[in-house]
Amino acid sequence: MRNKLLIVLFAAGLAPALLASDWPESRGPSRDGTSPETNLPSRWSPAGENLAWTLPFGGRSTPVIHGNRLYLQTTTPGDTSVTQERLVAVDANSGRVLWEHRVPQFLSDVPQNRAAWASPAVDRQSGNIYMFTVSAELLALSPQGTVLWKRSLPEEYGAITTHGGRTTSPIIEGQMVILNTLLQGWGDLGRPGNRYFAFDKTTGQTIWISAPQARHYDTNYSSPIVADVNGMRQLIVGGTDGVFHGLKVNTGQPVWSLEVSKRAILNSPLFRNNTVYIAHGEENLDTTEMGMLAAVDATGKGVLTGAAIKWKTHGFMPTFASPVMDGSRLYGMDNGAILAAVDLTTGKELWKKTLGTLQKGSPTLADGKLYIGTENGKFYILRPSATGVEVLDEDVLGTAGNPEPILASPAVANGRVYVTSMERVYAIGPKQATAAGASPAAARPAASTAPIAAVQVFPYEALLNPGDKLAFAVRLFDANGVFIRKARAGEVQWTTEQLAGTIGADGAFVAPGGGAAGYVKAAVTGAQGPITGQARVRVIPPLPWSYDFDGLKATPAWWTSNMKALPRELDGSGVLVRPRDDTVGRRTKLMMGRPEWSDYTVEADVRGLVMRRQRGDVGLINQRYVLMMFGNNQKIELQPWQAANEMTVSVEKFSWPVDTWYRMKLRVENRADGTTLVQGKVWPRGQAEPAAWTIEKVDRIPHRSGAPGLYGDGISDVFFDNFKVYRNQ
Repeated sequence: MRNKLLIVLFAAGLAPALLASDWPESRGPSRDGTSPETNLPSRWSPAGENLAWTLPFGGRSTPVIHGNRLYLQTTTPGDTSVTQERLVAVDANSGRVLWEHRVPQFLSDVPQNRAAWASPAVDRQSGNIYMFTVSAELLALSPQGTVLWKRSLPEEYGAITTHGGRTTSPIIEGQMVILNTLLQGWGDLGRPGNRYFAFDKTTGQTIWISAPQARHYDTNYSSPIVADVNGMRQLIVGGTDGVFHGLKVNTGQPVWSLEVSKRAILNSPLFRNNTVYIAHGEENLDTTEMGMLAAVDATGKGVLTGAAIKWKTHGFMPTFASPVMDGSRLYGMDNGAILAAVDLTTGKELWKKTLGTLQKGSPTLADGKLYIGTENGKFYILRPSATGVEVLDEDVLGTAGNPEPILASPAVANGRVYVTSMERVYAIGPKQATAAGASPAAARPAASTAPIAAVQVFPYEALLNPGDKLAFAVRLFDANGVFIRKARAGEVQWTTEQLAGTIGADGAFVAPGGGAAGYVKAAVTGAQGPITGQARVRVIPPLPWSYDFDGLKATPAWWTSNMKALPRELDGSGVLVRPRDDTVGRRTKLMMGRPEWSDYTVEADVRGLVMRRQRGDVGLINQRYVLMMFGNNQKIELQPWQAANEMTVSVEKFSWPVDTWYRMKLRVENRADGTTLVQGKVWPRGQAEPAAWTIEKVDRIPHRSGAPGLYGDGISDVFFDNFKVYRNQ
């Protein structure tokens, strides 16, 4: 009987959630805030009762646990002039720190106190860990802390970060690492908006990018779930457009959408028996009441209407915390730390319990108990029922006068509950943890025999040098997004679009000799005719570069965010203008080049206007450093991390008249002692270059590589001319 049960669980893809005691992602083994663990503690004390160990640092993200390893994404303590994000590996049994990997942040509007927002994810087959930083950089690390690969989404895709800090936590689904971010890239990603990415977990190559959203309101951190809906594996997630989306997880193709608000969705959905349970704490479309809980039929296609909603309630505002559910009830926390229970079948409210006044973290459900931490610093262990909730334990972390805020959700593994406050990590449970369960091998789904319905070109994105060769492959999927097979030799018709270079019948592409951006197209004949897929290709020319913009008809296609800068004639000469723009991505970073470049110099002429009594900022980007001239504030800054004032070097009074050209120069040099020397100059165009540097910084937590770029704040028009990038001389 047990063997039959195992076969059924593996076939359903449920084995990892039920047979091991890991907490591999922010929302747990089944991505719903629950754990199958039993015999968990019902009481404890920060003073020592049922407390296995503590760590003297914490954070805002939920830790993840794999085997006997706990991983926490947090910031470095102490001196804020050298703050970095870090991934800390801890022996989950003893609390001993094993290693940490530090990551300097760059080109980010997120301040230090909101860094390390996302939780890491662990691949339960390899043990590799994936972290996504507030700089929108994705890193893969081995269990020993070695960086296996990394992807810089700002430099490669034009990812945009914002002051609020909201950052999505990655999930691992089969061979894919999946996350989303706001960006404005090139080509079909030129419109600013939220995009969903799937990367190969082994190589870091892009598998697919999905853009199901028609609009963007704000950043979010809704963690997706993956559910089997009538044989179709769907990625279900709340969007930055106030819409819940269902996508085919293997291809990223949209299946359905349901609009519920005019604000971004922060909550993660739940799923059971073809029903999606959704929540949000924002404005509704059909009532003046804020917030909603609802049950939605997930079997629909296209734009869903009210007919798909089985039940909904308004007035409960779980803006930040995601709900959990047991066999008959859904439990949610609103912004004011009020816990509510509703009937899963009807949506009827059953009871409420006030636990505090501020709430960010989600509840965790395990062993018939709710584990909940509040932003007021209280941690609860509760036993819910149909008629109310029993308080089993209530503790204040820190002191009553100086409590430790709890923004993270509790994690459960190996007989313990792991709680992270902003100050500490607590391992609640026995001194000796339960033996970690071995993660089963990933169940390999059977290949489909259905007709071909989708063509996927891999890799989906390529960043090449002139003359590089790359072999593309084609994967075929059925209408449910189930893999069929790889395309056979001679089965694919290859073409290119907006892209020079050559491609052979075997999918071998040879890049052109200069800068370019476009698409490689693949067509395979299906039952109803040709079915096409594409890959995106950028070709980056080597240094040196020199652009005077005379006669330029369009911004180079291989620059990211190139729709934000336009060629224009000014005073009889060609220039590049970043026009006034109040839309998403106003603080534009036009990135070009490769993230691994180093030891080079960037120069350009710059000029600003006053528009509506405002004057935009303008600057250069080199190796992830920004040299910026402020328009309104009339000063110069050298920024390693834009929002981290403690790291910034400034010249507080630097007058640069309006409608006057200035020359800017930014040089970065990696030094043998491990530091980076960053030097900037600014002087009126037409005058001799000064011998002395205007501003300098020796960076002790250096950026050792990064792509060049131009910066323009769109509160007014700013102009660029005579742009050069060359190796240091």
